[in-house]
Amino acid sequence: MLAGMTFLQALLLGIVQGLTEFLPVSSSTHLAIAKKLLGLEGSEALLHFDLICHLGTLSALFLVFWKDILRVLKEARWIGLFFLALLPLIPAYLLLKPLRAHLATDAGFFLLATAALLFLASSKRLVVEKVPSETGVKWRDVLCIGIAQSLALFPGMSRSGSTIAAARLLGWQWQDAVRFSFLLAIPTILGGTALETLRGSGGGSLAFSVSAIGFAASFATGLGSIRLLLWILEKGSLRPFAWYCLAAGLVALLVLK
Repeated sequence: MLAGMTFLQALLLGIVQGLTEFLPVSSSTHLAIAKKLLGLEGSEALLHFDLICHLGTLSALFLVFWKDILRVLKEARWIGLFFLALLPLIPAYLLLKPLRAHLATDAGFFLLATAALLFLASSKRLVVEKVPSETGVKWRDVLCIGIAQSLALFPGMSRSGSTIAAARLLGWQWQDAVRFSFLLAIPTILGGTALETLRGSGGGSLAFSVSAIGFAASFATGLGSIRLLLWILEKGSLRPFAWYCLAAGLVALLVLK
């Protein structure tokens, strides 16, 4: 069994991963808090467990958006736009990689920054919606959203929160912003999983039963979190998540020391 991890601990971590992966609340910070409260930190095998949970949430994403994925893959223009959105991650990752470990205890501050960003994106004074048009998506907008996604390399900054907020501040409607953010998550999660796999390729035992529980829990709750976010955003506001990040940031400041 994974470094003494119980089935209940595997279930809880899978649920935390699934619930927070797509919601704009920073899944990495929630997992860090959960691991610390459960007494699970610093294990090589735990990295492998995290990767299994990421595959669970990624599978949920494929299941919900498979039609959109096929449509993107059939159009060279959209493939190019998503590639453009991913470009800022490369230099940002190389520049921030040496700092990420040192910034881990500052995740609470970045969660507060996520809250501020979500409040801004929910402001009717700052957001001027454009008429939705897939053919009218500008490459400058896509590049800005890609730069915003790079902020998620800071512990505590939400990937989905940053990308959805950036799209909203650029005038995108809720539905367009959320769909683009979710689709952009697919190559991002795949790339991140590949990097983490290469980085932690040695050592660490992982029981099949533990990994199966983590995968199933993250997959099921990932489906639920996607549906929840889509339902909440139909009301046209990120404010509930902004208030949550504000509270979670204060908790993180106390727990992650």
